[in-house]
Amino acid sequence: MGAHGGAGTSTLARWWPQAADSGVAWPGCPETTQFVVLAARNSMSGLVAAATRLREWHAQLAPPGVVVVGLVLIPARPGRTPAPVGRFQDIVAPLVAKAVYPIGWYDDLLTLERNELARFEQSAPLPHRGRRTDLTAAVPREVCCTASQIAESIAELQTTGVFQGL
Repeated sequence: MGAHGGAGTSTLARWWPQAADSGVAWPGCPETTQFVVLAARNSMSGLVAAATRLREWHAQLAPPGVVVVGLVLIPARPGRTPAPVGRFQDIVAPLVAKAVYPIGWYDDLLTLERNELARFEQSAPLPHRGRRTDLTAAVPREVCCTASQIAESIAELQTTGVFQGL
């Protein structure tokens, strides 16, 4: 789910076939879609939107049964995150039990259509470290690792009904 428009949810849903893109709306069917990964641009406006959506969830304004299992931060531009944005990220992180997953910048996303992007399969080997990823052939390693971490968190919830910190 996107904290705001342009958060990258459709790209993440393409990369992670087990995910669905609900846009900026809370899932409409909490009986089948209980676990939400919130996505936002790693900018002040993106983090403010994420904090607002997380506060909605904490105030039980999301559909019943919905659990936010993580916040994926998509860079607003290449390069380092400005210090004020990083400090505000530290303020927002506790709203999602510090389950924050930053994703790097990929120039090729600017020139590729979404349907050209590879899809991550849990059973596939991870791409090698340090190599530039051809996004049409493979999902970036960090994106695969993030998907695996989120899947583990969801499996923990399904098994025990308890998610660390939530």
